[in-house]
Amino acid sequence: MEEFRKKINFRFNLCLMFCCSGSAIYWVLRRLVENVPDFSRGMIFGMFIAMDFLAVFYMIKCQMLLRNEDKLKAEYIKSKDERNNEISKETMRTSSLITLMGTGLAILVTGFFSKTVSLTLFISMTASALITVLVFAYYNKKM
Repeated sequence: MEEFRKKINFRFNLCLMFCCSGSAIYWVLRRLVENVPDFSRGMIFGMFIAMDFLAVFYMIKCQMLLRNEDKLKAEYIKSKDERNNEISKETMRTSSLITLMGTGLAILVTGFFSKTVSLTLFISMTASALITVLVFAYYNKKM
């Protein structure tokens, strides 16, 4: 149980670092880069707020778990449930495959309209596929 407590504490610290570094990067880039269209500026600000909100929400959840032993124990049991772990694995495997296939179709469609968008999607799909292969190799070696 103490190992799980350390894991939750690490996640809390990771979210805290994410909030601080994300905020710092956003505000520095906002001051340095001046010719950003209003739409892009609004989109970036919205994404920044949403990511920070989610990180703060998760930090609050972690803090509540660390302060309440019963909730921590219930979360530990929930995290070790084999059925939930298998559902999570299958969900991630299927969603990764669907995302790669959907991006591949988007590359074909956008290729008729915009070379830039098509190339950007291709790079994104290649990076996603590379990450999938590297994670698979990591777990194949680890397990």
